[in-house]
Formats: sequence, C-alpha cells, structure tokens
Amino acid sequence: MAPSHLLRAIMPFSAAMAPSATLARSKIPSSAALIHSVIRSASTKTKIPKNKQPSQPPPNTYTPAALQPPSRLRTYAYSSKTGTVISVGRMDRTVRVSHRHTTFDTTVQKVYPKETEYLVSDPRNSLREGDVIEFSSGAPKTRHVRHVVERIINPFGSAIEDRPPVMSRKEREQERERKWAEKYVRRESRRLGQPIDLAAEARARLPKHDQSKMKNASLASLVHRIHRNNERAGKVKTLVLSRTGGN
Repeated sequence: MAPSHLLRAIMPFSAAMAPSATLARSKIPSSAALIHSVIRSASTKTKIPKNKQPSQPPPNTYTPAALQPPSRLRTYAYSSKTGTVISVGRMDRTVRVSHRHTTFDTTVQKVYPKETEYLVSDPRNSLREGDVIEFSSGAPKTRHVRHVVERIINPFGSAIEDRPPVMSRKEREQERERKWAEKYVRRESRRLGQPIDLAAEARARLPKHDQSKMKNASLASLVHRIHRNNERAGKVKTLVLSRTGGN
C-alpha cells in the first residue's frame, strides 16, 4: 500500500471530511452576503416622486367652422276644433276635452252625432272644468297629447281675468325656438368639450354692419344668423323643399 493511502486510512472520517465542509461553508457566507447586500440596497432606494404638472383646461380649439348646423324646426299643419273641458287637475298642464261632432255611417248612409275626447295641452294651467274652449292640432307634446288650447270661448266658474293668460301661437313658437336653441348650445358644448359663446361666434362670422343688430338678440336668432338658415333638414323635408322650391 502506498504511504499516502496508508496515511489517509489512519485519519479519522471527520477529519477527512473537514476540508470539503470548510470549503462549502466558506462559499455559503459569500453568496448569502451577496443576497443580503442586494436586498439591503433595494430597500434603501427610495422612489423620488415626480412633480405632477397641474391639469390645465383644454385650449380653445374650436373655430367658427367647427360648429355643426342645427336641425331645422319642424312645422306642423293644424286645424281648429271646439270642445268642453271635462277633466282638470289629474295631469299637470294637460286637460281632457270633449269634442262634439257628427260622423257619417257608410253602412246605413246616415249622419250620427258623436263625442270624441282629446288630451289638450294647457301650458299655464288656465282652464277650469266646464270651460268651452277652442283648441288646435299640430302641437305634439307627448305620444297622446297632440293638441293645444288656443282661447277660452266661454269660461265657467272664475273669470278669465283671474286666471293665468292663455299662450298665443306666437308665444308658443318663441318658447319652442328658445328650447331648440338651448338644446343646440348644450349639444355643441358637449361635443366640443367646452362651453360656446354664440355672441362671440356671431361677431366672428357676421360683418360689422350686422353686429350692431345682434346686441339684444335672442339665443334662437343668434343661431339663425350664424348659420344663415342653413339648418339641417331630414330626407323627406329635403325632398319636399327640392320639389316645391321652398326655403
């Protein structure tokens, strides 16, 4: 047996394993120290918050050409009828009216009396039960309310002077145009993302000799003047206007 082998056989087993164990232990602290140093360096790093820029309002990007023309107000044909108010107070600004007329029966070829009830719009709650009124069609308010009161022929109960005045056709058209113009302004402001100033738009579009006329103009007249009556019309309305040559 070689002397080196004999010496190794005489050494105890623990002494033979000591160099490898010490070698392994010498390597472990170095890797653990490296891991601990990485973790310590990562924990000590603090994120510096960036200075947030204050939110600024969107710039005034729209131009006079950015406004879309509004839809044209529809006009309705109308006819007048007379009737008696038979129900008041069940609906706000709406009454039930009984209209007496005649109908022709084609089976027996005779004319018979008939009563038809209508829901009539009363914008100012001027009517009382028992009033004889004149009302007209062509004023659709809801699905079932398509008539409006024109005047009180014969009041019942309180006098006409003690009630709110009935709106005339001209006043109703002005109210309708006002709501139409306000709706157009809301729609364009929502589309552009910022409020619009129709007075400034009129000054930018109209010549100087027309600007003096628009100082006390209503919102609807400003819309009409800005777009020069070029409101959008539907397909049927456009076809009718092209065939009749109307404006």
